[in-house]
Amino acid sequence: MESETKLVPAGATPWVQVMPGVELRMLSAFDDGAGYAAMFRFAPGARLPTHQHLGRVHAFTLSGRWRYLEYDWVAEAGSYALETPGSTHTLMVPDDAAEPAVVLFISEAAMVLMADGIPTMVWDTRAMQQIYAAGMPS
Repeated sequence: MESETKLVPAGATPWVQVMPGVELRMLSAFDDGAGYAAMFRFAPGARLPTHQHLGRVHAFTLSGRWRYLEYDWVAEAGSYALETPGSTHTLMVPDDAAEPAVVLFISEAAMVLMADGIPTMVWDTRAMQQIYAAGMPS
C-alpha cells in the first residue's frame, strides 16, 4: 500500500453556511466513510440541535468560546475536548461572546440529532458531505 500525504490549501474548501449562525469548512472525509475532519464557525448565540455521537469526536478550539448545555465547562481557544461514543449534548456559543467560535472536529462516526430524546436524523460522513455541497455557491 502506497502512502500519501494530502494538503488542503486554505482556499480549497471555503466556508459555507449550513444553518443560521453556523458555517462549515469540510477538510476531509475518511476513505472508509467512517468519519471526517471539518472546521465549524459558530456565531455568538448559535446553537446546534441536541445530538448523540456514535463514535469518538476530537474537538480543538481555534478561537472564541463555546460550551455544551449539559456540562459546566467552557471551551476557549487552545482547549481540546474528547467526546466518547454515546455522549449526548447541545453545543452553544454564549450570546455575549466577543467573536465567533472556530472549532476543528475530527469525527470518527455519525451523530444522531435528537428532539425530546427521540432520534430525528443521522449526520454521517455522507450526510456531512451533502450538507457541505448544498451550501457551496453554484
